[in-house]
Amino acid sequence: MISPDAQSFRSSALLHAIFAPIFLLSTDSMTENTIIFEQPLNELIRVCLRLEQLFFQIDHYIKDTSLLGTRNVVSAIIHILHLLDRPDLKAKLAKELGHHLSNLMRLENTPQIDQEKLRELLRQIDDLIRCFIDSNGKLGQNLREVEMLNALRLHLSSPGGGCSFDSPNYHFWLHQSIPERQLTINNWLAEFHNIRTTVDVLLQLIREGTKVQQKMADNGFYQELLDPQLNLRLIRVIIPKEISAHPEISVGRHFLSVRFFTPNIQDRSVQYADNLTFWLAYGN
Repeated sequence: MISPDAQSFRSSALLHAIFAPIFLLSTDSMTENTIIFEQPLNELIRVCLRLEQLFFQIDHYIKDTSLLGTRNVVSAIIHILHLLDRPDLKAKLAKELGHHLSNLMRLENTPQIDQEKLRELLRQIDDLIRCFIDSNGKLGQNLREVEMLNALRLHLSSPGGGCSFDSPNYHFWLHQSIPERQLTINNWLAEFHNIRTTVDVLLQLIREGTKVQQKMADNGFYQELLDPQLNLRLIRVIIPKEISAHPEISVGRHFLSVRFFTPNIQDRSVQYADNLTFWLAYGN
């Protein structure tokens, strides 16, 4: 079996190889000296962004074999299961994958596209759609049958939850050998293989396919009318790191506004007073 990390890397490389020749200005190529703020425009993309963040946390904490490192991984797994609780999530993911599959099929025979990589990506997306359609139960169903995780879902919702006095079974498991704990965690994470690949593919398809435009915020404020037929899924605001400002993004069916504020962690932020050049990326 291909590991989730390897599968994710392969998907990312495939998408970059496919889109790099036709999108000269990619937001991912702007990340070194900029900060990217993302605003999801529907609930599915919002869930995907939250899942992506949790998988990144797992990637970081899984390298820490201490008790606290293991606790952080288990906590992220619990949060993922919470996000996957929605009964309609599989159908929505399959539908979203189908939308992008149709769009990608239009690129067949396009001269600038690596057709072999495109066909591989099309096969991968089609396999994911079939997995969601053919599977029974909720996503991560096998983990919902692990009694210790079910108990932890209750205890970890409280501050400081998961102590030895309320979860002795968990406390005992945490004190088992590192290889034993790692084996269990790897088995649990394997349950998220398809969902992680799907999240990676969907978000990168949207990000790689964004149209990027330079904009000017007059006295820290920008607004524009939107075409309701665009069916946007994600707005990305990109600003240079040296500019001390952060955006608040508001998107309706017919308009988009971005208001920039001067950061202040102690007091309430105030609107950025000067003109500000930034980039706006429209993902659909």
